[in-house]
Amino acid sequence: MRNKELRKYFFEKKIFFFVFLIFFFVSCQKNKEIESVHIQRFEQALFSANKSKDIDKYLFSIEEQYAPMFATSLKNTEYLNVVKEFIKDKEMNNVYNIVKIQYPDLKDLEEELSLAIYEIKQIKKDTIKPKIYTLIVGPAEYSQAFQNRILIYPDFSAISLDLYSIEKLSNHPYYKTIPQYMYSALGKENIASHYVNTYLKEITFRDTPLQSLNPEATLLDCIIEEGKYLYATQTILPEKSLNYILDYTKEQMQWVEKNEANIWSYIIENQLLYNKDRTKYLHLIAPGPSTKNIANSPARIGNYIGYKIVHSYMKENSITIDSLFHTYDSQLILQQSKYKPKK
Repeated sequence: MRNKELRKYFFEKKIFFFVFLIFFFVSCQKNKEIESVHIQRFEQALFSANKSKDIDKYLFSIEEQYAPMFATSLKNTEYLNVVKEFIKDKEMNNVYNIVKIQYPDLKDLEEELSLAIYEIKQIKKDTIKPKIYTLIVGPAEYSQAFQNRILIYPDFSAISLDLYSIEKLSNHPYYKTIPQYMYSALGKENIASHYVNTYLKEITFRDTPLQSLNPEATLLDCIIEEGKYLYATQTILPEKSLNYILDYTKEQMQWVEKNEANIWSYIIENQLLYNKDRTKYLHLIAPGPSTKNIANSPARIGNYIGYKIVHSYMKENSITIDSLFHTYDSQLILQQSKYKPKK
């Protein structure tokens, strides 16, 4: 090999090695920022009391570690008795055993949430990592239980694993009133996306005005708002299939994708997009087995359109997710999205 070729060879090798070092260094730096999430299994600690000879003493021994999970101090005798009745209840023990089989460990969820918290920190640098607990909520009115299946506060968060085991509990006396149409949103694969979506609403963008609470909000306002959260959740969990982000089965996902243009036409032709009368458009965004007046459709198809508009908007405009949430003009987002579903 001639000197010139030799120098070229070593030069290229040095460049490759240098680039490799940069990549390795950046990767290491990125990994350092990903803090491992540890989920504390409150339901395991609580039902382990049944193995103790002195239940009162055992419960007091775990109170400090799981303080956020207790409604009040166990020194309150009346509340202590309620807790003991809960963990001694035969049906609740059956539930606990089913949950234990469904979730022998939460390693996959911990990994998902570790990466999710890292991605959320890229949106908001001051993002906190709250303590995460799992629990079993037990008997509750189904809509309230569903609404509170994941709770997130600045200092702690909680995930109700019994609700995310609903297919195994469908015939259980405490859970059989939960409608079957909710099942598609209550599987293992839904937990991470629900956690992220709730985190964004309760922590990251908690100061953002909610159009869902605005009596003057149009359908466009509502679906753009929900579209923002769906888009952000998908961005934070890029490996998660979109049907899980939208709480659809695969068949429902296929339906909305196939009928996107028809849904949009229905909204426009019925003059619903800018309508402020929520009773006129609620059927397009409310949970349920299907969308009223649209055959074979899943529910919340308006939210799917909102997601598609926001997705198109972000594709057309080079802005951050933080900027997206601080763009309050839904009409502007629609215009700049250049949204036009294919027929």
